[in-house]
Amino acid sequence: MSLRDKMLELFGNTHVEENYEITGNILIQVSLAVMLKSKVYIVAENDLHICVRQFKSWGLDVHKVVCSTPQSLKQIDDVEIVSLKYLLSDKTPGKFFFFFTCDINAEGKADFFLKNFFKIPVDEIPNRIYCIDNNDHVKILSNPPTALNKNTLFYYQTHKNELMHLFDSFHDEYSKETLFNYVRAYMSNGICYGNKIPTQWKYFFGGEHERLYRHLDGECWINCGAYIGDTIFAYFSHAFKPKKIYAFEGNKKYYDILLRNLSLLPPEKRDLVEPLNEFIDDTIDFKKILGGNKCTLLNADIEGSELAMLNSMKDIIRSDRPVIAICVYHLKEDLVAIPQFIRAVCDNYTLFLRKYTPSYGNPKLTGELVLYAVPVERAYQI
Repeated sequence: MSLRDKMLELFGNTHVEENYEITGNILIQVSLAVMLKSKVYIVAENDLHICVRQFKSWGLDVHKVVCSTPQSLKQIDDVEIVSLKYLLSDKTPGKFFFFFTCDINAEGKADFFLKNFFKIPVDEIPNRIYCIDNNDHVKILSNPPTALNKNTLFYYQTHKNELMHLFDSFHDEYSKETLFNYVRAYMSNGICYGNKIPTQWKYFFGGEHERLYRHLDGECWINCGAYIGDTIFAYFSHAFKPKKIYAFEGNKKYYDILLRNLSLLPPEKRDLVEPLNEFIDDTIDFKKILGGNKCTLLNADIEGSELAMLNSMKDIIRSDRPVIAICVYHLKEDLVAIPQFIRAVCDNYTLFLRKYTPSYGNPKLTGELVLYAVPVERAYQI
């Protein structure tokens, strides 16, 4: 089967991977529900597809999904989506309720959650209720192993055509493999496998020896999300010779650290960096900041504001034709919307996708996904 056929097959996937232990209180309640042949009710607000498939993979008889917010779907696989009102009127014997992805503020008390969520006293909740969590004294599964992807699986399913168009538009097979592994992690509630490039090469190389674009002497780089200056130091360590680096960092705490770190640079390099303590939005006048300079390199890792930044720089991108290296993992929509924006604005650009080592605490290993858009005149010639 070709990689493209495997990519197409992903969108019909109902399999979920088991990437963590089911132990302790969770195993007790799941085992009890299986032994009693109970009808399981999942109270969920996000990631309904993942909730159903995860619980089914545990051998549970998922009877209904209860959701308080309106849904475009009436069922997931063969499981009906119902309202809270239906839940309270349902007299099915032997119920198990698994409170799964509900947003709560229960102050660590299950009874507080139940009374406020259902608006009735705890002792009137029908039949058997289990609020499960790894934390036995709380007894509420408010932060499940799926980590609330905000319906990413459903979004990818409903944007199959756009993702396949992106797959077909990539210049190289490596980019296609990267997209496949990334999407697969969400479609199977699994881990993003495949090669991960050391993060020190992020924005500049696909890997230590892979040139995705031709670097220039006298580069004018707009660095959005400069953080504490780590990418700037990496840039200089590659012996690049920029004309100017505009380092945007909106967080004052990190900006202060950025200033301290920049002071460690040799003066001739420090003088090339202009730090700016500004959050990126559509009010920033990039032309004024550039002061007549031509932007030749643009990157962004700004926690989901990447598309807004691109929109605010649309005219500069058209006129200056910079290399663009932009993160597309913060919002589920970015993987579709950002490539669409680039194709609409940039003529004769080549797209690459590279996955770098994610930060600690990302259980799916889906962080640090970077889309490169390279103008043909900056294409690297081997």
